[in-house]
Amino acid sequence: MNILLRKKIMRNFIAQQVIFLGITSLLFNISCQNEKKESNLDSQSEWQEKSPKQKWDYTGNYQVTLPCADCKGIIVKLQLKKDNSYRIVQNYNENDSVAGDIKTETGQYQWSENDSLIILNNQKFKVSDNVLSWKNPEVDRIKKDSTKSYTLRRI
Repeated sequence: MNILLRKKIMRNFIAQQVIFLGITSLLFNISCQNEKKESNLDSQSEWQEKSPKQKWDYTGNYQVTLPCADCKGIIVKLQLKKDNSYRIVQNYNENDSVAGDIKTETGQYQWSENDSLIILNNQKFKVSDNVLSWKNPEVDRIKKDSTKSYTLRRI
């Protein structure tokens, strides 16, 4: 009788251990999955919340040649600095009446509320990776009627 009692106690003990280990591993597995989901959500929300100002190094020099009615084009060079200052130079290309006519403007640029547009004077530029796109109503109207580019590219 003593041996049968010991076997029964041993079986109960082993059964309790198996149940305990099963529950422990299940809880551990669930907690790891929750951490992984939270981590993925954090990284996705960080990516979604980043504005162009945060995503790209937008400072530097940009250039575009704009169409011109009485010349071969207007070369526009824009320099953006980290201290929010800018310098824009417009050079009329090869024309007798305006040859060498260079206009230079300096000032401070600002960001739009959602940090997606740079605003200098009354001109707005959408910031993308290595490009600035003019976002003014007049330019948008001209772009519809023309195949010319109004996108400044990093140089």
